[in-house]
Amino acid sequence: MHIRTIVCRKVLLPVFSSLLIASFVPQPMASASALQQTTGATEAKEAEAFADQFFNQPQIKKQLAGAAVVLVKNDQILLEKGYGYADISSKKPIDPEKTVFRVASISKLFTATAVMQLAEQGTIDLHADLQTYLGDLNIVNKTNKTLTMEHLLTHTSGFDYTDSAGGSAQEISNKQFIKENVPTIVREPGEAYRYDNYAFNLQGYIVERMTGVPFTQYVQEHIFKPLGMGSSSFKLTPGLRKDLAVPYTAQKDPIPEYPSRPAESPDGGMFSTGWDMAQFMIAQLNGGQLAGARILSGDSVKDMQQIHHQIHPQVPGTGYGFESFYQNSYNGQQVIGKGGDLPGYHSWMWLMPDQNVGGFVIFNSDGPDLREKFFKAFMDHYYPGTPTTASTTGTSQAELGQLTGIYQDLRLPFWILQVSATDDGKLKIKDPYGSHILREIAPLLFEDELGNKAGFKVNSNGTQYAFYNKMDSWAKKVPESPVYSDVGKEHPYAAWIHEAGQLGVLASDGESSFHPEREITRAEFISGLMHLTGVAPSQNTTLTSEPEEKKYLGYVQKAIELGLVQGRGPEQSFAVTADITRQEAAVLMWRAAMIAGVNMAQSSGVKLAGDTAPWAVDAVKYIVNNGMYGPELAPDSAGALDYRSTELLLRQEAAALLSLFCNRLSVK
Repeated sequence: MHIRTIVCRKVLLPVFSSLLIASFVPQPMASASALQQTTGATEAKEAEAFADQFFNQPQIKKQLAGAAVVLVKNDQILLEKGYGYADISSKKPIDPEKTVFRVASISKLFTATAVMQLAEQGTIDLHADLQTYLGDLNIVNKTNKTLTMEHLLTHTSGFDYTDSAGGSAQEISNKQFIKENVPTIVREPGEAYRYDNYAFNLQGYIVERMTGVPFTQYVQEHIFKPLGMGSSSFKLTPGLRKDLAVPYTAQKDPIPEYPSRPAESPDGGMFSTGWDMAQFMIAQLNGGQLAGARILSGDSVKDMQQIHHQIHPQVPGTGYGFESFYQNSYNGQQVIGKGGDLPGYHSWMWLMPDQNVGGFVIFNSDGPDLREKFFKAFMDHYYPGTPTTASTTGTSQAELGQLTGIYQDLRLPFWILQVSATDDGKLKIKDPYGSHILREIAPLLFEDELGNKAGFKVNSNGTQYAFYNKMDSWAKKVPESPVYSDVGKEHPYAAWIHEAGQLGVLASDGESSFHPEREITRAEFISGLMHLTGVAPSQNTTLTSEPEEKKYLGYVQKAIELGLVQGRGPEQSFAVTADITRQEAAVLMWRAAMIAGVNMAQSSGVKLAGDTAPWAVDAVKYIVNNGMYGPELAPDSAGALDYRSTELLLRQEAAALLSLFCNRLSVK
């Protein structure tokens, strides 16, 4: 899950670092606290003893580079402590008052706070047509429903693309970024949840337009300064840089400094310290004020923390900037929080308004999700107890059957859920975690053997969604397989061809034929693969092609920017119209898997026969080891398999490769 390279980290930091580190539903685990359980966080010395016990565990110390922890109660800081190092080489310790971190997507809470301030003033109406505030920026809306600021705040914009990756390494302003990456509204706003970085950058752009001052300046004057957050900024100043914690890989290798994209990005570009974050938490817990300084009204704070969008009443959803990650650890308490992920920085802030308690923890290294472990230990120690869930059998077999099918994740389309009904009235869901049996506990709500809940929703237009085992978006039920005149039910590749059509790759453009035995060009194959990443195609490219291939060039350009396509010659040319070989396709899939950080099962024992180029051997072994091929291949008597690497890939084989990539995806 954490396999990355520095190159991948640079080009994909806005996307896969946050999508694949922070998007999964953590699996339940035993509490790490051996101290006597209490009835709430109230005593400073006891809180320090709890944190010390957690961070002194050998397995935690082994994984840790550094961490800062802050706990607050009412208007006081209960705990403020650092563990490990801000710089391993110099053994510079973490100081929660001075050590600066990239808080990543926790930045969104400050962007949302700025928007709520303007709403209080009447400058912005959260429910008005967003176009009112965009000036000459026009967002194409293919639905009949108006987009509002509330949709941006709750990640329900309906945008076709919500993330950006790759592109020029040159620093660009948020204004330029917004205008160069304008999405299209393809789902009714408010219909479905898909984590939306662009939406929060757009909010920052609107704050600039409506106030007439740069976003960074506005936040500095109206949030940071009133709260005394003197070590916080959306700009890495020289003063902050000297105290910035060095980010590390899971292997404790330092990660070179990288820029925010866009610069000073409202969605994730904030720098701060543990002490500064405590001031914001206290203000949030005290109705928007801190030591006489008020940044929001009590009503606005309640509005921010209230759940505004959820798939089911018993499944927490999104507030205004806030979210409900790590739901299995809430132990029946009301919890609202926000997480953040960038290469080498992983943060989690949570508030418990009923208890007037808040916490913030941040780490400066990749690896296992220590945030979730610490949060679970905290909740089990101070607020133990798991709510019971009743079982119901009110849904008939026929009604369960209506929920079955393939659901494709809105944010990462290669993540799919295969839902089927069992004979005893339960649901079976296969996803990258494996196969799960879920019992019904309420209408359209199911629970698996680990306590993870799956919620379903059927919209008024008949669109069906599911939310399970992945925190950052819903999955949409895809239509039935397309019908091709040249692919009958008995065709050996029929299942893969139809599933590829369902998943939106290798589309036939309305043709009745699929042409299964026709070769496939590099451009079309790359386009199909890029569609599965959920990343927007590039708007500008110098690539040229035949007219029928031009529709693929944006995706090819993006694949080049992300490093999926490499080995271009000194003239930087790329023959997009050339047919792709089987080994070239294998390399593309292998690189995509590595960048995505999914489980790369060992393939050292794979025996290859035939000719494979040296640069493609590892990739071909990965494909063979995961069985991502059709009936065209079979191992010989010695167990070796000839992948026919140098042959051209046929469309039917491409369909099998792309479909099996989704089905064999594993994060275990």
